[in-house]
Amino acid sequence: MNGKAPSPPPASPPTAKHPCAVHPTPASDTEVRGDAGGGSSGVRDEEKGKQQAGDEEGAGDPHPEDVEEAGCLARVSGCLTLGLEDFFERHGRRVASSPRLVVVSCLALTALCSAGLLTFTKENRPYKLWLPQESEFIKVMDWQVHNFPTDYRRHVAVWEADNVLRADVVKEMWRLHSRVSSLMVGPNHTSWSDLCARVPTMPGLDDALPDYDYEDFDYGVLGGKRRRRRRRQASAVVTDMSREDLSLSLPREQYCDSLSTLPKVCLETGLLEVWGHREEVIMALTDEQVVADLNAAHISQVFGYQSNFTRYLGSVTHDAEGRIVGAGAALQVWVSALDRAAVGDGEAVIDHGSGELVDAVGYAWEQTWVEAVLNTSARLPQDMRVFAQAASSFGTVSDENIWGDVKWLVVGMVAMSIFVNGTLGRRNLVQQRPLLAFMGMTSVMQAVGISYGLCSLLGVPYCTVNSILPILLLGLGVDDMFVIMAAWEAGAGKDLKERAGHAMRHAGVAITVTSLTDVTAFAVGATTALPALRSFCLYASMGILAVFVMQSTFFVAWLVMDERRLQQHRNGLMWCVTHRDWNPNACSQWDLMPAAFRQWCRLLLSTPFRVLVLLFTGCLVACSVWAATNLHREFDPTWFIPTSSYLHNTFRATTRHFPETGQEGYIYFSNVTLPEELPELNRLVDALVESRVVTEVNAWFTTLREYMALQSKFDNTTLTYAILQDTLSLFLQSSSGASYRQDFAIDGALDCRRPAPPIISFRIGITHRPATSPAAQEAALHTIRTLLDEVPVGGFRAAWAQAYGVWETNEVVGEELLRNVLSAGATVGVVTLVLLASLPAALLVLGAVIATVAGVGGTMWVWGLTIDTVSCIAIVLSIGLSVDYAAHVAHAFLAAREAGSRRARAREAVLNVGGAVLLGGLSTMLSFVVLVASTSHVFITFFKVFMAASVLGLYYGLVFLPVVLSFIGPKPYPAPPRPEKLPPQHYSNDAFTPDAPRSPA
Repeated sequence: MNGKAPSPPPASPPTAKHPCAVHPTPASDTEVRGDAGGGSSGVRDEEKGKQQAGDEEGAGDPHPEDVEEAGCLARVSGCLTLGLEDFFERHGRRVASSPRLVVVSCLALTALCSAGLLTFTKENRPYKLWLPQESEFIKVMDWQVHNFPTDYRRHVAVWEADNVLRADVVKEMWRLHSRVSSLMVGPNHTSWSDLCARVPTMPGLDDALPDYDYEDFDYGVLGGKRRRRRRRQASAVVTDMSREDLSLSLPREQYCDSLSTLPKVCLETGLLEVWGHREEVIMALTDEQVVADLNAAHISQVFGYQSNFTRYLGSVTHDAEGRIVGAGAALQVWVSALDRAAVGDGEAVIDHGSGELVDAVGYAWEQTWVEAVLNTSARLPQDMRVFAQAASSFGTVSDENIWGDVKWLVVGMVAMSIFVNGTLGRRNLVQQRPLLAFMGMTSVMQAVGISYGLCSLLGVPYCTVNSILPILLLGLGVDDMFVIMAAWEAGAGKDLKERAGHAMRHAGVAITVTSLTDVTAFAVGATTALPALRSFCLYASMGILAVFVMQSTFFVAWLVMDERRLQQHRNGLMWCVTHRDWNPNACSQWDLMPAAFRQWCRLLLSTPFRVLVLLFTGCLVACSVWAATNLHREFDPTWFIPTSSYLHNTFRATTRHFPETGQEGYIYFSNVTLPEELPELNRLVDALVESRVVTEVNAWFTTLREYMALQSKFDNTTLTYAILQDTLSLFLQSSSGASYRQDFAIDGALDCRRPAPPIISFRIGITHRPATSPAAQEAALHTIRTLLDEVPVGGFRAAWAQAYGVWETNEVVGEELLRNVLSAGATVGVVTLVLLASLPAALLVLGAVIATVAGVGGTMWVWGLTIDTVSCIAIVLSIGLSVDYAAHVAHAFLAAREAGSRRARAREAVLNVGGAVLLGGLSTMLSFVVLVASTSHVFITFFKVFMAASVLGLYYGLVFLPVVLSFIGPKPYPAPPRPEKLPPQHYSNDAFTPDAPRSPA
């Protein structure tokens, strides 16, 4: 045995006899090397042994005090780990015995689980994804859907020019009106006149009768903004309302007869009302006439009611006399009616923006309307533009954006495939492994199918955020592949069965540690109250478990068959081709990874560099914590709209010309005793007006009181239930109260000649002051709900606004993030403690994870991200990602028994698993880096968070952790028990003559 270094004496065997009393990894087994990409052997050669002996101070025989004693934790975990190692060794041998049977079985299992996709359901409704289903917003919304269903949909075209009060702009509005009127969709050629919401019109009336503000009626139908009637002098109230309302001047019978004869027209509002939608008048307009007519107009020539046309204008300019002379923008509005009959018959689709069911024909018309507006904009002069926003635009654009950017996930997967193929094998015709790389990727796709199938079978809905899951599973699967390949190459020269058993004995436990921590972390995350996060965590937990199973079976089976092919010198791509008399070229055998890591370890573990790493890490952690504390909660649904979309341009134009006036909502009441509790309701209105969070209140009973004050028959009369119902019937069908008709749910139909049916529920409108910060939003919600709780009226009462969904999300997302991060961190700590069987090592791994998450939070702040539901999901994912890097290094450090000092064991750990960890991190970054080209808020957030988690995770795992371990690392695992035998014999280098046994120290 010339040239062979003498073998070091083994450590004294432990006194414990039970195999579970100590850590089971045999001291004679070769540790797994992390350079699977190069396929080099894991056995240290002579030169490397000499280099280590010279480089590492303290290298040599481990002393008894350097070996961890078998405590309770070590015995329990040792028993578990020994069982796992034995199981995986037997498993590897079984797979190597029948690889084809394993492959077929895995395909059958995938097909069986994927059958659950027959029950696949996708959830796109925002309030079903981003809000806790037990929140006040959801409860009130469900109540509202049953008591005040929305039957109208609003579509807005925003015209923009240097001055929209020009004849050419008005003529273009007319042309758009004509194009929309001629649109037809569906097999029955449904047109605008079939879909529009119709309202009564009173054409031909003198300007003095009635002088009614149609704005109230218009927005009442839409369920949108209505102006609160300000307190006015009694004489002014009498004069204005008496002029406006024919029900006050005509006998009831005559007035009610006139209502049945009023014609109804499609509800389309805008500047064209000034000229009555008359083409000959509009096409003959001049610029001067447009300005003059607008300033003089106060009656809609279409509907016959008074209208304030300035509400359709934005960025208005006036002359010295106060006349309107210009405007930067104008609104043109179409209102369609929801076909409830079609929805009931199942001919409906989901509006992904509002989550409402919409009749399919109406939904198709909305898409056609958007195309018509955008086509009009493309033909306009350069100084004129028109933007579109249909009722379904938000849901359509946001959903198409997420699914449209899935192509970047495909690009990432292709890049990953190329990377894996280039790192698994060597650069020659036989030792290349393209088919093995493809099968490794296929195993991940099988895991995706299993995850989707089982979750669908269990009734877990799929949400759009889950579209990122395949590439996440691919990154974790490739990491497992590298670990398995590292263990496989370390057993070169063995029989295939023995080699497979040896590889899985080491790699099986390693990937179990990381997979089990990831699975449990996501399983704990699934307990969140946020449905989107719960769905993602369940799909991810199931997917990671499936990846673990497929990598340890399907991939290992193909690895055995691929190795058999390699031994027969068959082509790596075309297995049917055999290369006879093949010898690998020298270039293909050159491997940079081991040499690079040896040099890296020499630099990393030098004393000056270790001190530098500790100082830099301290500064990094301090900066990360400081930056992370600057993160704030903010969620804005408009972030889901890509900047390149037409809807984004619409939002920008609207913000530019129509400044924010506050969020609008309603306060709902049910089972209120009327009229006895009307005084308390009036006091509530006063309290709302006086609060700092509400600017306007529009209550029907306030206007009803003014309406009754104009009728002398009510003077000195006590308001009774009979009088209230009789007056309310006429009021709701008058110009004074028609705008409030949508604010009632009554038990029957209104009849002008009879008292109103019993009131089931009613609502009042409110407008909030603008609240841009989460603190202001929380204050507004708290104030409104406190005032409602304090009002002494019976029955149901609650406040609701569309904005409350976002406000409640901002309120709960911070708590959910903290809860999920703490739960996932605690889970990772416990699982790591059990599997590593070392409290100091588990604490160091947990510290690395905490530092990584803090760094991710700081990077989010630097990149301009906020704490929202998407980033909450990504941060939870970063915990599972970062624990992989640190856990592998810590496990390798504990298993390095014969290296000697802590510094030597740290070097051994980095050499053994550093390559696999680095390749795993690089593969994850490669798969996500292509998302930088995405315009989706979801994908951009994942790109930023995962890049930060990968870079920081690699730093803390491959740089910081080895340095800390070299100073204060825990003791190695104790050696496994050996059967009692004669003292070990030691041989000299030049003869097989036994040396005398060494004396005990």
